[in-house]
Amino acid sequence: MVSISLLNDICRNAQSLITDEVQELWGYSEDISRKFKLDVVDISGSTRIVFKKKGSRTVIKLGYPYHNRAEYAAYKSLECSVLGDLLAPCVAISEDGFALEMKFIPRPFPQARGQYYWFNPDFAKMRDRLESHFSFLKEYNNNVWGADFHEENMRVMRNGDVKIIDYSNLLADVFSRNTRSTLKSVIKGVLKLKFPKVDVRLTMKDRIISYRDNDVSYDVPVDPQRSEAII
Repeated sequence: MVSISLLNDICRNAQSLITDEVQELWGYSEDISRKFKLDVVDISGSTRIVFKKKGSRTVIKLGYPYHNRAEYAAYKSLECSVLGDLLAPCVAISEDGFALEMKFIPRPFPQARGQYYWFNPDFAKMRDRLESHFSFLKEYNNNVWGADFHEENMRVMRNGDVKIIDYSNLLADVFSRNTRSTLKSVIKGVLKLKFPKVDVRLTMKDRIISYRDNDVSYDVPVDPQRSEAII
């Protein structure tokens, strides 16, 4: 875990580098890495750069504040629920929202072997079922769209539990449409909703993704060998 003062220092530095667009930060990722002694974990995302301090069990997401605030608000609203157990925990956020600290989930999803595309219809069906449990958020945010739960947004704990590491789309629209939205007000608004009574478990073992809830279960192989790769 890093200190809140470090998050705020990174946040202020990021703001000093921007002249017009937050996207400009991507060009400074190596400079930020050297200045704060951080490793660059991922710069492939369209909204945030991911850094990690050596030896830390958390990562720092730097980028669009409304995505960071949305992720933090979503986790803090849901953390005491079954749905919250599916999310990688948010630890802290900087004052202006540019830097978010999240628990590091160690294992990536495995890649499909050979020439087969693993993102198959069975996975899509499982993903749609998983996303449906979060649809109750539309009662608070009518403009919410699919949470976009896919393999790049998930990682695996050492015990096999799958965690969603990018779920900002659940509430990003709230913060992007209304700049006066605060973390406190959004969390309070979500907590007023009627949460779904569902028990969900998502795990990975031997290249099989297992999904279980109250009514259905899916076992989805990473290598379905049903269709050729999409390139």
